[in-house]
Amino acid sequence: MESSSPSSLIPGLTDDVAELCLSRIPRCDFRIISQVCRRWRTFLKSKHFSAVRKLTGPVEEFMCVLMKSKSPEDGSRWVEYLYGEVFDASGNNLGQIPSVPGPLKSQFGVAVLGGGKIVLVGGYAEVEGFPIDGTTRISASADAYEFDPATNSWRKLAGMNVPRREFAFAVVGGLLYVIRGFSSDGECLQSSEVYDPETNQWSLMDDCPDRPDFHRAFAFSFKSKLFVVGNESRFIDIYDPRTETWEELDSGQSLSVYSYTVVRNKVYFFDHNSDYNKPELGVFDPEENSWSSMSVPRSPGASWCKVGNGTIRLYWFHRSGAYLNS
Repeated sequence: MESSSPSSLIPGLTDDVAELCLSRIPRCDFRIISQVCRRWRTFLKSKHFSAVRKLTGPVEEFMCVLMKSKSPEDGSRWVEYLYGEVFDASGNNLGQIPSVPGPLKSQFGVAVLGGGKIVLVGGYAEVEGFPIDGTTRISASADAYEFDPATNSWRKLAGMNVPRREFAFAVVGGLLYVIRGFSSDGECLQSSEVYDPETNQWSLMDDCPDRPDFHRAFAFSFKSKLFVVGNESRFIDIYDPRTETWEELDSGQSLSVYSYTVVRNKVYFFDHNSDYNKPELGVFDPEENSWSSMSVPRSPGASWCKVGNGTIRLYWFHRSGAYLNS
């Protein structure tokens, strides 16, 4: 153990002991203690602090909320942006997530990998001189960025092999899969690739089923397999990473899903085709290949919903409020 000195984190304590003490401080107090001195501020923002905090065991839980919104620019057009905030287990706002590096994008994928790190990948950005509005020139992106809640910072990862937007994506076995999507010129891509966070490398996948009409798709992980569903399609492509093979499941019902989650071995989703005056939450059981539904509260003025899952509860969020079902 090193001896304390005038430059120690906490006078009278060795730095390794002082680091353990600081690692126990709740995240909600970071703003205050970072003002004590420059060395504390530097330590709190370092990767070393994150490593020390992990050694102390679970100190607290917090939630990162990412929201995609639009704002006017120069009073003539609207641009999309990603906005994020962090909350603790008591619902206290701990501050904003820093802006994502790089140009503004839309139709990107967001996933959570091991260690609670958030990865944002792909999407499209405007071509200089043209707005992002879906009818003008756009450029699909291969960029990938990782947000570490422990250090409240982003870092750029290796880019995908193929720039793509509006693709399906899911995490299976700690790996991030991106499936098909669209190119800059609107061509439907048939390629898929997988990202390994341990090596920071992307690899193209072989023998991905050909779906020329594949668009607005979603994917999910179930029992260590990847399930991919195309918009308005009744067929589900299932990939087994252990055998590196695909199979096809006829679900018997076409979907137009825009939000979903997996809870207790069932897939819950919102369907674009759902009656606005009588909204329902669709439920798919992959094991039984069966369907059911449940009613959800209707929120006047809400134009979209988002599904998320907790330990034993299912949440859905409206722009004007939130609901949960135990």
